[in-house]
Amino acid sequence: MDENISVVIPTYNERDNIEDIIGIISKEVRLLEEIIIVDDNSADMTWQLVDKMARDNPKIKLIRRINKKGLPEAIWEGILASKGKRVLWLDADFFALPFTLTKLLERSSDYDITVASRYADGGGDERKERIRVMASRLFNKLAKFILRTEVRDLTSGYIVAKREIFDRINISGIYGEYCVRFLYEAERKNFKIKEVPYVCLSKQKGNSKTAGNIFLFIKYCLIYILTVFKLKLFKNAPEHY
Repeated sequence: MDENISVVIPTYNERDNIEDIIGIISKEVRLLEEIIIVDDNSADMTWQLVDKMARDNPKIKLIRRINKKGLPEAIWEGILASKGKRVLWLDADFFALPFTLTKLLERSSDYDITVASRYADGGGDERKERIRVMASRLFNKLAKFILRTEVRDLTSGYIVAKREIFDRINISGIYGEYCVRFLYEAERKNFKIKEVPYVCLSKQKGNSKTAGNIFLFIKYCLIYILTVFKLKLFKNAPEHY
């Protein structure tokens, strides 16, 4: 059965990308309910551009968070504000569109969650930042082994999920490690998850939030690893970590 789709995009300094991605989503998502941009008061005025676009397109909605920062909180706030029967969220620098979008949405009617996966058969990671590529691959192998999960790309961040899932699982964390927790809990609660292969590319416009900052990169690596061990140790009481 066809269901309308809300798209949630968290942004911070994505002015160079946001028009392109909104245009692609508007064209490719057939049952589009809305596009919700959750902006953390971008210094480059991303929110201002989105606000202007929203005046001409009632499906574009802006949530400007003046004093709030953080990817998981932004995604969760967008999900709570959404109205669609299914919710798609992704980064504003996701340039594997529109082909991946089409595949994700085609499979989402048969599963509770569909994940754009670099490590499913046919997927790949062609980013120029080789240390990030290697770290991501090693982390996902480690996490899969420790958590005994069937999901291969636990740090994807490009996901379609049915609305009822959010009655049982929320989005929380510090950075992208929220995705590990979300997918792990969803699998434990027996939601049906399907990974759809895609090829991850380097950001085409603007700068990555962690590229060039080795200390920030190491910090997030440690947060990701700590999350895995917390999930393993407290798997019978996930609400406490």
